[in-house]
Amino acid sequence: MDTLRFIRRALFIFACVTFFAARFLVGWLVLLVLFQPKARRQEWFAGCVVGCFRQLGATFIKVGQIMSTRPDLFPPHLIHALEKLQDDVGPFPYDEVRRILQEDFGKPPEALYAEISPQPIASASVAQVHKARLADGRVVAVKVRRPKIEALCGFDLQVMRLFARALCISPSVALLAPVESVEEFGRGIRMQLDFTIEAKNNERFRKNFAGDPDVIFPALMGELCSRRVLTMDFIDGEKILNFRKTPSDPKRLAAIGFRILLKMVFEDGFVHADLHPGNIFITRDDRVAILDLGLVGELDELHRGGFARYFAAWAQADGKTMARIMSELSPSSHVPDYEGFERAVVAFVGRYSGKKLGEVEVSAVFFDMMNIIRKHRVRANPTFTLVNIAIAVTEGIGKQLDPEVDLMAAALPFFARFDFFRPAM
Repeated sequence: MDTLRFIRRALFIFACVTFFAARFLVGWLVLLVLFQPKARRQEWFAGCVVGCFRQLGATFIKVGQIMSTRPDLFPPHLIHALEKLQDDVGPFPYDEVRRILQEDFGKPPEALYAEISPQPIASASVAQVHKARLADGRVVAVKVRRPKIEALCGFDLQVMRLFARALCISPSVALLAPVESVEEFGRGIRMQLDFTIEAKNNERFRKNFAGDPDVIFPALMGELCSRRVLTMDFIDGEKILNFRKTPSDPKRLAAIGFRILLKMVFEDGFVHADLHPGNIFITRDDRVAILDLGLVGELDELHRGGFARYFAAWAQADGKTMARIMSELSPSSHVPDYEGFERAVVAFVGRYSGKKLGEVEVSAVFFDMMNIIRKHRVRANPTFTLVNIAIAVTEGIGKQLDPEVDLMAAALPFFARFDFFRPAM
């Protein structure tokens, strides 16, 4: 970014943060004077954070969305507010689309596509999508990155790093590793800005699920893809939660969804990190399509085994082993109060012991565990948390499709590949 834009952006961020901080303080004092409960004050704080992120734009919206997947770092009232943070931004001009296509492929859009609509069918903080048709008649979606978004995100992340370093002055805050968290969020954003990464992810997912007739990932036109542009098959269908508009059997869709997730986690070790309902479609030929593949998490054999051992220990009501596994998988082997953490995990197991696996709401269990991790300042492995969230979200979608669905029963065949898994009798 040139010097003038750099200064203007810095001043804007400072002014925006100052405004929302003052707004929060005034509102908090009013709520305190009116004897409003703590939950109301927490809601006010979360609303101010989300409002600030919306005002600051693309980078902060993306960071907020990634933050919403880290209940091990942030309290529930903030997580719930951040989950509502959407890429609700207007489109950028079609002239910019023309310029980007010309620069990346050496030809104007009219020479690349038989037809392309100047009006986007979707617009988000990082990119927008245009519907087009190739010379052979195939209908495609053209995803184009917003102009100058890379430089803007790079600068905003520098500001976040400086702020995170300032927070480390407090020893209690430093234990939460704010600088490392910002770096993690930054990696997530960079993964979504470089479309060549999404293209590689797409190829890997398509290979992993090549033998599954119920699942598709949109095929890419490699010659019309670059760091800023992706051209892929247009998915014609309905979002998964609009299943009532389709003739599809919701029980079957729920089973397919769980099979997709469990294969990603325990068989492939390659997990879609943004499996929200807007990225899962039901196609016209009754298949499940997965979109938006920029953000993923990888689990090596060690971590897949660790995750399965965690489930096995939970099934056997072995809280001590669960605590030890989470400590072993943590990026930092140091847990400030391991004994207290272990007692909390043992008590956590006690709250669910005696219940059949099918009677337990897995997402509620995971969020309960994340609260324990956050309270005891245990640095959770980011991929471990990512998988927890993916499972929780998938279970939430699955239960809307089939209230009787049993995630743990579906998971048992995948656990069988690990010799140490022995479900409690």
